[in-house]
Amino acid sequence: MNRFEYFAPVSVREAAEVLQAHPGARVLAGGTDLLVQMKERARTPDTLVDVRRIPGVDELRFDRKTGLTIGAAVTMRQVELMPAARLHYAGLAEGARVVGSFQIRNLATIVGNICNAAPSADAAPGLIVHGAKVKIAGPNGRRTMLVENFMTGPGRTTLATGEFVVGIQLAVPPPRTGSAYVRHTPRGAMDIAMVGVGAAVTLAPRTHACLDVRIVLGAVAPTPLRAKAAERMLRGQRLTGELIDRAAEAAAEEARPISDVRGSAEFRREMVRVLTGRMVSAAFGNAQGQSGNKRRAA
Repeated sequence: MNRFEYFAPVSVREAAEVLQAHPGARVLAGGTDLLVQMKERARTPDTLVDVRRIPGVDELRFDRKTGLTIGAAVTMRQVELMPAARLHYAGLAEGARVVGSFQIRNLATIVGNICNAAPSADAAPGLIVHGAKVKIAGPNGRRTMLVENFMTGPGRTTLATGEFVVGIQLAVPPPRTGSAYVRHTPRGAMDIAMVGVGAAVTLAPRTHACLDVRIVLGAVAPTPLRAKAAERMLRGQRLTGELIDRAAEAAAEEARPISDVRGSAEFRREMVRVLTGRMVSAAFGNAQGQSGNKRRAA
């Protein structure tokens, strides 16, 4: 591991000033990705900025008007176990649950998972299907943007020099909304996704037709990918097994997988088809459960 300077700012302003003064700095919250990368010399930052002393970064709160607030230091384990997250944002809670081991999830953060910007990030599909926004602070003030647009490529985000993510905000899901997430890995645990699929379905109040739907594919493109053609096939329709199967085929066509040592592009595309069908069906079932004021397991 290379030598580096260490800062532990106690305010957003101080953190932004340090990051601006040290363009090669990296933000530290959980460190489960960053420290491994540093040990392997995949990243060699000259400065680490530990944001865990900044007030508010540990906030995890659900409000029935404003939705779910996730601070930069909130861990996967906290989100995994939060009753409101499991009820209203099941796809996100499931994405948090499958990351690493208990020890990893007690350190790894939701925000760090997004800022690491791996195409296989397990938190990303569950955030994107719920329209989550990142809250960014920097020397020029604060801004927000959709998580969907935040990651620009493997290991790359829209953050400018001096900026860092202070948290994530998810709106309250519309009534009769359910979501789900699943991934396929070569091993049952302690592995990264070969393919991940998240889905969210909102049902119309009387007809229970699909009022809205979002499908996000992970690990099959440079960034998490919305399967928009598949979404268009389902939106406004009564969801049947046959229609879901056709949408799953469309999602597989939209995927842009590569072949590597972990699996072929053809296999990944087939897994997109299988898992999309399962997750749309699971989200549909969860939405029906929400309609009955109870949650059905994905």
